[in-house]
Amino acid sequence: MKKILAYISPERYASLFDLIVAYDAGADVVIPYCNIDLDDIGDIVHDCVFTRHPNDLKNTAIFIGGHDVDNGEELMNKVLGTFNELPDAFRVSVAMDPDGAYTTSSACVIKIKNSLHGNLSGLNATILAGTGPVGKRISVLLAKEGCNVLLTSRKLKRAENARDMIRKNYNVKVRAFEANNDETTEKAVSDSDIVVTTGPEGVQILPRKIWSKSPVKIMADINAVPPYGIEGVDVRDDCKKIEKGKIGIGALAIGNLKMRCHYKIVKKLFEEKGIIFDLERVYEIAEGV
Repeated sequence: MKKILAYISPERYASLFDLIVAYDAGADVVIPYCNIDLDDIGDIVHDCVFTRHPNDLKNTAIFIGGHDVDNGEELMNKVLGTFNELPDAFRVSVAMDPDGAYTTSSACVIKIKNSLHGNLSGLNATILAGTGPVGKRISVLLAKEGCNVLLTSRKLKRAENARDMIRKNYNVKVRAFEANNDETTEKAVSDSDIVVTTGPEGVQILPRKIWSKSPVKIMADINAVPPYGIEGVDVRDDCKKIEKGKIGIGALAIGNLKMRCHYKIVKKLFEEKGIIFDLERVYEIAEGV
């Protein structure tokens, strides 16, 4: 029996990246469903669960992709709501990772955690330019690990909106802060043990002249296009000592772990039916990679 993956995306086109990874990770058939909205989910789920005997449903799975993570989470909730209307035997496993936000954020936090020997509780973490999908999920995971998280944006309202979404959807608290120049950025990292930059590609957010005066121990950057987000942290740095007391983690080091996590999730989709790979489950997977 073939392993069939239904790939769901609200975008016009399916992500070629996700499709290739799905095949490389062991799916025999990947069926893209594009331009999908909430009203389409019921029929897709029914087609997945009613075409095979319940004992064989571990060979069918759903992966939610696209670019809009918040939209993807709405689609995931609709899938789960449809499951709840069906007999328990009719379930398939489901994962979501729009724009790689779940796997990238999980990989970043695992790299940070490993650099600090596994204990993040009570540490201060600042997520610079953190209102994007990856920045928000890194904030969530660090907060769940016990960090005091400060999430920044160039506009305070954006940071506050991200803070409120995190509290509503993930039941954790982070603080919002406006950082739009050297003075406010320096203040944002003035007592930070951990700093993560999650801004746009090719934009330096944290110059050396600021972080060199900060007590920061770990600096992680998800920007893979020069100039990188943190001056002095190279894209290839893998928990590398940058200067005394400061360790750098670059985007390729994070990306390598993210890819291994992505492959493992797709493999696990077909090991058991009814497993839901939400953010916390993806983080667990990343810890074991």
